This record gives sequence, structure tokens and C-alpha cells, in this order.
Amino acid sequence: MINALVNGHWKLYDTEQLQPGSDLFDFETGLYETFRTLKHKPIFLKPHLDRLFDSAKQIGLKIFFTREEIEDMIEEVIDQFNEPDQRARILLVPQKLIIYTTALNLDHKIYKGVFTKTVPTLRKNPHIKTTDHKDCLNAYYNAQENNCFDAILLDGDRKVLEGSRSNVFWVENKSLFTRKADVLPGVTRQTILYNSPFPVKFSNLNVFDFERLDELFLTNSGSGIIPVIKVNSLKIGTGKPGPLTCELMKLYETWMSDEI
Repeated sequence: MINALVNGHWKLYDTEQLQPGSDLFDFETGLYETFRTLKHKPIFLKPHLDRLFDSAKQIGLKIFFTREEIEDMIEEVIDQFNEPDQRARILLVPQKLIIYTTALNLDHKIYKGVFTKTVPTLRKNPHIKTTDHKDCLNAYYNAQENNCFDAILLDGDRKVLEGSRSNVFWVENKSLFTRKADVLPGVTRQTILYNSPFPVKFSNLNVFDFERLDELFLTNSGSGIIPVIKVNSLKIGTGKPGPLTCELMKLYETWMSDEI
């Protein structure tokens, strides 16, 4: 059971009731944001709230609370949970603002490199983090069943879009790339675009291009920067996190620390 703050009042839910994309999701379609805490402090909360308010405006979903009221509720939820490092979530659905948190429970082995697999799947609206998330959730479960960290989504032309719960970057000939359009504007992705000392170029990646890459990594708000060492059965680069990825991982730790 999860104790969630719903319009400022506490209520208990089963975990699946709060999982976007689940058959047991208990609400009408809306929006969600997931972010982590560090020492009980929310990390990159401003861009998450910016995206929430902007997305709500785009789809005409009314927010009945001010930004300051939402920040106060987030603080209340975080403070009532014992773990200093948490995975917090905001659900905005018609007539309800729901905030809850769980332990982050990071497996630090992922930073030595993870396996992924490609799954042909399109996010219905890649520019908005909607709770209409079933296709991405199924792709993620597919990856998990195959002992992979995440699924890399492909469009109809076998081009890489993003992860089911992450964005994708790659390194080729010492240059850093990511896809420009038709992907979720992830907060960690934006953090890299704004702060990386390595210029980021925009390009497309075909499923057959993985073999020529030097490095590949995923980004999400919970885990940060996650090196990928295998896609399907194909080894990426040397089969270990590459130097550019490792440098960005160190910088990301600094960027997070600057938030607290």
C-alpha cells in the first residue's frame, strides 16, 4: 500500500492503482512527473513543474493549485518518508492532484553498464508525459522479462526513438548525439543539453547502426545517466562504459549536489 496526498489529504492506494499504463490504474487520463530526492531534497523540481504546467495547458487540464501550494505538498510528502533518497511522483488527473513517494532503491551495478533490447513501439504523444502509458509500460515489461534494464523504442522505419522510460544518447567518433524530435523532453536529457561540456548534435540512429557506436547511454530522472553496454545481442563499443559517458556521470553527480 502507498500513502498518497490527494488534493492535500492523505489516502491509501494499492501500488497498481497509481501506476500509469496499468490495467488497474484508478483514474482518468492525465499527466505525471517522476523525480528523485537527494538527502530529502527534490532534484531538478523546477523543470519538472515547468513541464507539468506547460503540458496541462497544452491539453486543457486544469490545475486547481498554485505552484507554491504544490511545492508545499511535495515537501510534506517527502518529509513524512524516512528514506533520504526517494522516487517521488506527481499525478495530475481530472479534479485530482496526487503526490506520493517510495524509496529510490538504486542498484548501483547499473552504472557499470546495462543490457537493453529494441521493441517496435510508438509513444502516443511523445511530447507530453501522459498517463496513457500502456504501450511504453508493456515495452518495459518486455525488456524486464529478458533481463534488460529498459526497452529502446523503434519507429516504423526501425529508427531509435527513446527508451520506454528514458531518453537515448550515443557517441560516435568522439561526438555526442541524441534525437531531436518525436521524443519526450526528459528533464535529465534537458540538463545534459544545457550543461554538457561536450557539444550535443542532433541526429537519427537506425537499429542497424548500433555496431558502429563507441558509446551509448540512457537518461532518466530516477537513475540519472545509465551506460548501455549491450543492445539485443550486440556489444556496444568495448563492452564497458566509455570515457565520455563516465565524465558526464561524474558531472551529473555535481549537478545534483548543486540542487541541495
